[in-house]
Amino acid sequence: MPDDVRGDVAFVGVAAEATHDDAMAAASVRLAARLLDLGEEGTDVVVSPASLQLALALLREGASGRAAEAIDAVAGLGGSEAVAHLRAALAAHDGDLDDLDRDEPPPTPLLHVADAAFVQEGVEPAPGFLERIARYHDAGAHAVDFGGGTAGPVLDAWVAKETGGLLTKSPLTPTPDTLLVLMNAVTFGARWATPFPGEGTWDGAFLRADGTEVQVPLMRGSARVPYVEGHGWYAVELPYTDGFAMRLVLRDGGWPTADTWADAHARLDAAGRVELEVVLPRWETDTTLDLLPALEDLGLGSLLTPGDLDGVLPDAFVGGMAQGATITVAEKGTVAAAVTSVAIAGAAPGDVVVEVRFDRPFEYQVVHEDTGLVLFAGRVADPS
Repeated sequence: MPDDVRGDVAFVGVAAEATHDDAMAAASVRLAARLLDLGEEGTDVVVSPASLQLALALLREGASGRAAEAIDAVAGLGGSEAVAHLRAALAAHDGDLDDLDRDEPPPTPLLHVADAAFVQEGVEPAPGFLERIARYHDAGAHAVDFGGGTAGPVLDAWVAKETGGLLTKSPLTPTPDTLLVLMNAVTFGARWATPFPGEGTWDGAFLRADGTEVQVPLMRGSARVPYVEGHGWYAVELPYTDGFAMRLVLRDGGWPTADTWADAHARLDAAGRVELEVVLPRWETDTTLDLLPALEDLGLGSLLTPGDLDGVLPDAFVGGMAQGATITVAEKGTVAAAVTSVAIAGAAPGDVVVEVRFDRPFEYQVVHEDTGLVLFAGRVADPS
């Protein structure tokens, strides 16, 4: 990895007790729905709203005008210091990525968040930009040669290091005219508070959206957990050992909307625990999304033209944006990672036993309970 060129700047985040960030949490729920819609119909998809939000927060340090307003609205940002304190709160769950294993999730939940900037050799970002991303995001900065075509392996090495090898390639391939790349990585591993017993897994039928069936491994387990129902949908919260949970929503006749998810989160927050028999497939999903064509639809079209990113580079605009993510969900727990890359170009109810079956298409969200941030979201359409 090239030397850090950001200078001697201290990160200002304070590792105080995490508080629920209503704006960022609500934005992550909205982003989850919009990102999942970018996936190919009928396929499993996994995304990280949190990774996109934190990558946009890096870009926000050099944004003004329409671009700044768009980023704040889409990502729900409350200012640089608020993001710094959020980063510090999430860092309370950091740990050693070397031993992260898809088959053996860590007994104590691990959440690793990393940010970095990669700058074309000889290019000077706008004054203060690298210092701000170091101060408020703990982001390193490294000089690379995009024009010479040697930067790709450097980006790949950073991805592998910051995801414990769960991902090994940058989701974005820089072009020779790239001047700066901003990267965020989110890596997570945790065991269920109540694991699914291995002897309870059997091959059963999963009903695809098109009405066809496929045989997949279905896990079965009993747990006393939050459960709620809405009009045509139900939702369950499956807690990990501490501080995190997976929330799952199955809706009749289609995927849950952002409004359905918002309703589900609100109800689960207030729900009591009931005794459930949960039937859930095992799944492993890998997704890479090119986000550049979707920026207009995401409300970020102002990033595509020069004018409001001069705090990053003169006449800067976003020339590429992509996210790669992976998740493994099995009897013992969950392991997941995501990387978001942004390329900058420019001039230079009661105790009843209920069986809840997720044996047809459903969505899920992995949530940091204290802040409400959606770390990962996904669809399971065909777990075979």
